[in-house]
Amino acid sequence: MIIPNQSNITFSYTLPDGLAERDSQESNIVNTEILTYSVPKVKSSNKTSVQQGGTAHHTVTVTNNSATQLFNNTFTDQMSAGASYVAGSVKVNGVAQPSYDPLAGFALPNLNPGESATIDIKADNPSTNTPVTNFATINYTIDDPARGNVNYSENTNTVSLDVFANKLTVEKVVDKAFAIKGDILHYVTTVGNMGDLDNTDIVFKDPIPVGTTFVAGSVKINGTSYPAYNPEVGFDLPDLEVAAFVIVEFDAKVN
Repeated sequence: MIIPNQSNITFSYTLPDGLAERDSQESNIVNTEILTYSVPKVKSSNKTSVQQGGTAHHTVTVTNNSATQLFNNTFTDQMSAGASYVAGSVKVNGVAQPSYDPLAGFALPNLNPGESATIDIKADNPSTNTPVTNFATINYTIDDPARGNVNYSENTNTVSLDVFANKLTVEKVVDKAFAIKGDILHYVTTVGNMGDLDNTDIVFKDPIPVGTTFVAGSVKINGTSYPAYNPEVGFDLPDLEVAAFVIVEFDAKVN
């Protein structure tokens, strides 16, 4: 973006014959290039939401559309609380830079007019239910004809990732800590949806322990008998909404 400016002077004068005249004179035009618009710095992510502990891929592209070279360029990137970067994941213009740390910052190549730099980073997301926000800071220097070297620091746009939990809890108990041959062991498994999303297509499997035999017809789900079900083969459980539970019971006889 160029901001031009020009002065205009109007003035009066009297000719030798006594006739009064009025005229105007314009100055030369001076231009100031606004680097904020001439050097776009765009941050993006391959995801808008991610599971707790998941990984997102962030990309920052810096383009020099100005009329001057950008040099002494550096890059830093800060994540909001709880998130972190995957060590060794930084790439600059497609070249891996395993020693680069986005938090500490690192150098970028000089950018002549028309050139770009692309920075790729992998980010780990935390065990949090709050969105993760992130922006990068680009520092650069230009040679201003009027002032000499001038340093600038500007931020990219902010990227936000929603973080969700997809967590099932599976807890199992047996009614006997000690048993003898011929005893019946009663197993109870409680499956709970402790995450933020509904769970579907849930399949229960339970290999019958060595030294025991499954008691046919003993399976119950939430208190309802399912005589055809066999834990060894597996069977479907009902969908679980957030905070919902399902209880699976069956018996095995000690051989």
